[in-house]
Amino acid sequence: MQYAPVQEYYEPEPEYYENVDQYQSEYSGESGMITRVLPVDRGWGYDHPWDGLFKDLANNSWMRIEYLLWKAPPGNQLIGTETDTGNDPRNPFTVPDFNGFGTLSSKVADLSTIGHEGANGIRGTFGIDFKSGTIEAIFFGTAKESSNLSYGAGDFLGPNNGDTDLISITTLSDGQIAFAGVNFNKSFSVSYETQAWGAESNYVFNTERLFFRTYYGAGGLQIRPLVGFRYLNIEEGMKIRGGFEELNVTPPITYIDRQVNSTTGNKLYVPQAGIRMEFVHPWFTISAEPKVGFGVNNYNGSVLTDQFLGSSDPAHYTEISKTRFSPTFEFGVNARFHLSQYFTFNVGYNFLWANQIARPDSIIFYNIDSSTTNGVSLQAQNSLDSYKLHGLVIGGEFSWP
Repeated sequence: MQYAPVQEYYEPEPEYYENVDQYQSEYSGESGMITRVLPVDRGWGYDHPWDGLFKDLANNSWMRIEYLLWKAPPGNQLIGTETDTGNDPRNPFTVPDFNGFGTLSSKVADLSTIGHEGANGIRGTFGIDFKSGTIEAIFFGTAKESSNLSYGAGDFLGPNNGDTDLISITTLSDGQIAFAGVNFNKSFSVSYETQAWGAESNYVFNTERLFFRTYYGAGGLQIRPLVGFRYLNIEEGMKIRGGFEELNVTPPITYIDRQVNSTTGNKLYVPQAGIRMEFVHPWFTISAEPKVGFGVNNYNGSVLTDQFLGSSDPAHYTEISKTRFSPTFEFGVNARFHLSQYFTFNVGYNFLWANQIARPDSIIFYNIDSSTTNGVSLQAQNSLDSYKLHGLVIGGEFSWP
């Protein structure tokens, strides 16, 4: 039996569905039984219209599984503040030695080398084609990516050896730019972790309007609008740890193990709209898909310091939690090679940008408050940044025969 083509979805009571009473019956006088010859069972429901509905749904559904190699580097962010000289603190600058003379060399580290390797991930898409359009459900997730930078004893050999005597975390003093901060001369390391996952659902319209044209079942250029909703979860953390010691002063400064830990979590709820542009050929399909979203971000963050100002400086913990408007933009390009009628091989690139995102480097308020007893070291602040997640996409798409 042949079901109606996709253009004729869900018509009420197709002609080929007949009432059981319309089939010929015979009466057997000897047994007193009535027999009726029925057609071969054509599926669930004994030729009920729902039988054709479910089969049409299966015949016009498809699934895509893709491997992701995506990264979300924090960028060239300082681990500290600008200095009162106005020079770039990434370059070596002179700091006072322990006798008050400016004879030591130091610099401020940054995150430019963090997060460029990328993390493995997976994305799954399930879709059903209708005459009026396509509905899609998408889920993706990445593994936790960990990156590190460190300075050891060989990096504290002084400017004569192409290095510096110290690594510094420069800070404000009571909110004002000043020559303030803490130093490290034994070790300094930064560990950065990031992970993202999300889900979305979109409806892609088939239309023959002037600016959006779909030639259903034909090749050539096809342009279709889409609308949907996205949920995005971003979690990141940064740990700073380093040591300082100076025994050649009076009184001697014994080893200080300075630590700073910051974590952030972002939950984005974003309605979105976009355009799917495809060039369809019997052998391949090339597509580009920009999507813009305007939603909200429910975020939180925390900063924990321990012995930041010295061995007598206790642990300080501060946190923030707020909701902000957050726009998003996604752009994906993809090439699908039709290996058979039911399977395609996909390769592409995806770029996702979100603004007003709490990140562990930006929420740290590098400031020393001298107005309270023992001083207050670094705190969590309501400072947001942009987030970029991008990388390679490889996978395959299977449609049910």
